[in-house]
Amino acid sequence: MFKKLHFKLTVYMGLILVIFMFFIITGIYNFTRFISEDSAKKLMQAEAVRIHTVNDSSYLGKSLYYNKSITNNVIPRIYFMGSDRIEAKYISYDENRKRTFVDDDDINIALSIEKIAENSFETKKDFYLCKIINGKSFRIYTKYFNDINGQHVIQVYQDITNEEIIWSFLRTVLFVFGFTGMFILIGVSYILIGKALKPVTDTWIRQKEFVADASHELRTPLTVIQTNLDVVLSDDEGTVEENEMWLDNAYSETRVMAKLIDHLLILAKADANEEKLDISEFNMSEIVENVCGNMEMLANKKNIDLELIALDSVIVKGDYDKIRRLVVILIDNAIKYTEKGKVTVCLYTEKNKKIFTVQDTGIGISEKDLSRIFDRFYRADKARHRKGGTGLGLSIAKWIADIHRFSLTVESTVNVGSKFTLRM
Repeated sequence: MFKKLHFKLTVYMGLILVIFMFFIITGIYNFTRFISEDSAKKLMQAEAVRIHTVNDSSYLGKSLYYNKSITNNVIPRIYFMGSDRIEAKYISYDENRKRTFVDDDDINIALSIEKIAENSFETKKDFYLCKIINGKSFRIYTKYFNDINGQHVIQVYQDITNEEIIWSFLRTVLFVFGFTGMFILIGVSYILIGKALKPVTDTWIRQKEFVADASHELRTPLTVIQTNLDVVLSDDEGTVEENEMWLDNAYSETRVMAKLIDHLLILAKADANEEKLDISEFNMSEIVENVCGNMEMLANKKNIDLELIALDSVIVKGDYDKIRRLVVILIDNAIKYTEKGKVTVCLYTEKNKKIFTVQDTGIGISEKDLSRIFDRFYRADKARHRKGGTGLGLSIAKWIADIHRFSLTVESTVNVGSKFTLRM
């Protein structure tokens, strides 16, 4: 399920990147080209004006047409694209629409762009365009003049074949680097999407495990209850006293179910952020002493020493009921999973922090299970031997610690014991 989602999200991201990169590359290229052409247009327009002014001056006059050596001196040099010098030549037309000047080598060019000059005369407008002539690219600016000397047209043109090669190379470079970067980004997005989906995937897996485990935990007591009640119902002549054992078994399992449902409700409220804290200051030492007193009988039944080492008055700010539940869970859990030895409960202060620890000499937790010990229904013992618990206690303890912004950690060694530490 999530593999397909991962792939689909990567494909969608790839399509977005392709479209985005295409528009970025095209935009950069077209904008650069537009700025370049606009600058060239302005320079060529200025050059056409300058040529017209020189041609109309008393120094040159109409002798420009006959004296080519003078004319060559006024062929403009346009500085374009940095420090590269690109020669611009021109063709001039008089009021009778006859060419008054053209370079002898460029007669074919003049014939190719003559219609543009005619259009300029007819429309009295300037024209700027690029055109391929004889396999070469040219930039052509046609300038219309109408002054006291009559109508004139100056056509300034440049050979931009090499420039087009540069533009083509720039376009290729942009697309190569752009799409190379795009494929790199797609690869990175695949990794990042995987990381982003990991918490969702983990949550989904935990939810499936949670549903399966909750069903298992509820099915077990229900099965026991049903089995015991079947025995009672099958004994038509038996009295209540005679079936007391079966009824007690059923009743015990209802208490297990009630405890499980209570824990499930707590976690459901926690997930919905409905559980509010009733903050107050209280004596943590009293809670620990009271819980240890209540648990002492349970420890004695298992021949376990329950040792309490606590300061007389350790004041804590938090939710009294929830902190007490946390203490009960940790001590009860220690006794439950300790077959021999002792459970040591400590409460002390260290560097302005209150420290509460519960250490046992029980079965311990393997290193691979430590990271999941606070997961709901998670038990290191996959055989799931029932020890009177629901598998939710440590999850609730961790939640209580987290909402108080306390730190609850565990250290453990298999067959040596475990130590839970709450830092407040």
